[in-house]
Order: sequence, then structure tokens, then C-alpha cells
Amino acid sequence: MGFSETACFAEITTDKSPNCVEFFHQHDVGPVLLAYSFENYVTLVVLHFPKLEADVAEFTHEILTDVKHESLVQQLAWCPRTSMVSHPFQLIFATVCLDHNIRLFTLNNQMEVSMVTVGKHNTFVNDIAFEPSTGNILATTGDDNKCRIWNISEDSDGDMTEHCIPLTSPGKVVRWNSSDIGKLLVAEQNGCIRMYDATNYAPVFSLTCTPSSGLTSCDWSLVNPSKIGATIGKNYYIWNTEKGSLPIMSAPAHNEGAQMFRWCNASEEIFATHGRPGNETKVFLSSNEKATMTITSKVGYGMSWHNILPVCVIGSNRKLLLFDLEAMS
Repeated sequence: MGFSETACFAEITTDKSPNCVEFFHQHDVGPVLLAYSFENYVTLVVLHFPKLEADVAEFTHEILTDVKHESLVQQLAWCPRTSMVSHPFQLIFATVCLDHNIRLFTLNNQMEVSMVTVGKHNTFVNDIAFEPSTGNILATTGDDNKCRIWNISEDSDGDMTEHCIPLTSPGKVVRWNSSDIGKLLVAEQNGCIRMYDATNYAPVFSLTCTPSSGLTSCDWSLVNPSKIGATIGKNYYIWNTEKGSLPIMSAPAHNEGAQMFRWCNASEEIFATHGRPGNETKVFLSSNEKATMTITSKVGYGMSWHNILPVCVIGSNRKLLLFDLEAMS
């Protein structure tokens, strides 16, 4: 089933085309936080959904602020300590930029910004993720064949470097999982996907992947942490770690190459892939090798799922597109 941009239930106009977009993974009903980056800015948006706020009659959104960076933003991650409802009000996120630096930002209810440079890699940084239970640990991985662990707690005494995991090829993805505390997933360009014990960063197990190169993306299901998915070349691959290290299924995703894999956070049976050059997103049921729907946009930059609603946001040409799977099915 094919859909165009007009199938979205809402559009958010942006000054520039975004290059990444991320929902904050909230624990309670209420306003929804969304961040997207373009050039050397991160824009923070609050979304209001009738399903999550009793006094909201229809979907609305408002721009909170733009946060300026010293370099082009490539990836961002929300800290789990972020809160708009509890005291203290604080919005916390981290970014990796073209200058290889990792920056940590904190905003108060006056939208006043404080920034700390956590550290840097020797070359391009490809992904960043917060440890989900406390938000005091940050993991990054990049083209220097390393996954770096940073202690960003208040007692870090200025030196935030905690650990460095050597990799066998450029690190493409790093993931923590709030449903499986104590493990860290790192996916490498050569197809190596490995879990580590987060207490000593010793490897726990690895997944077997063929072909063994060209991994572009990987994701770890929050709903069922035994499920891991990845895009390699033109195909997607699905593993169930309870059934071993071999993929339980794989199939073509995009003829020109797949560049992103994301599990739906509301169902372990649904995932989406993003194609290269990025103008096609496909949504799959993991019990069906064929895409249940294909969303085509003129340009595509970034994709994120909300963690309560079956809502997906996709970056497009000077706008964000929001799709509701329940309304489209």
C-alpha cells in the first residue's frame, strides 16, 4: 500500500530541511517533546495529542526554542532526566557534530541554555545514546573504531571519560534499552553486532550476519529486547536472540540501498526502514516479508517513533511529516 506526503496527519514547517529528528521517550501521558536538527541548530518542539492530554481537542504543536551549535549537528539524543512536568523543569539532550565533539545541553523553564563539552572522537561520530535508568552515562561511537563511554554525572570532576571499547570497524550504532538494563549494543559497519555488559563492558554475545559488510543502521526493540533489526546493503535483517545468533528473517527493503532501521515502540511486530537517497520509508510487519505500507516523500532526513503512540515522524523537504499507523491502516 503506497502513501504520499499528503497521508500524514500533520506537518511541521521548518526553516531548513532537517537532518535528524528524535522523539523524547516519555513515561507518562502529557505533552510530547520532539527535537530536530538542521545545520548548526537544534529546534525543540512540544506536541499536543488528544490521546495523551484530556483537555486537548485536536493535534497542535508549538516551537519552544532554537539552540545554536558551533558546528553542524549530525545526531542527537534525549536524556531520560528530561521533564516538563516535575520539578525541576529541565530539557536535557546531547549532540554529536561535524567537529567530532559531544555536547551536553540543559535548558530550564525560561529556555536558558547551559552547555558542556563532554569530549570528542578522533574523527566522525555516528551515533549517541543515554543510559536509560539514570541518564548519567553517555555512549558514542564513530569512524575511529571505538565506542566511548562518558560519565556525565555531577561527580565526574571534569574528566568525563569512563571507558573506551575497541571495535573491529567503524561504529555505526550504539543503543541502550530501558527494557534490558545493564546491556549495551554496538553495531559496526562490517556487520558485527555485539552486546556488552554495562558494568565492565565485557562482550556478552554477538550476532552472525551475512553479508559481513555495509551495515548502515541497527535498532533494538524496546517492546521485546530479544529482537534486533538492521539494514545491510539493500536488505533488512531480523534477529531473535532467544533463538540464536542467526537472523530469523531477511528480505529486500530498498533497491538503491537501505540506510535506516527503526522498531516501532508501540508494537514488537512493526518496524520501518528508510531508503537511500532517503525519499522512501517502508513499514513492515515482522511476520510478513512485504511492506504493509510505503510512504514516499520528496526528500527524507531522519525518522523516529513515539514510544506510546504508533506515530512516526519523518524529516522531509523543509518540514516534518507525522504519520499515525492506526489512522492509515
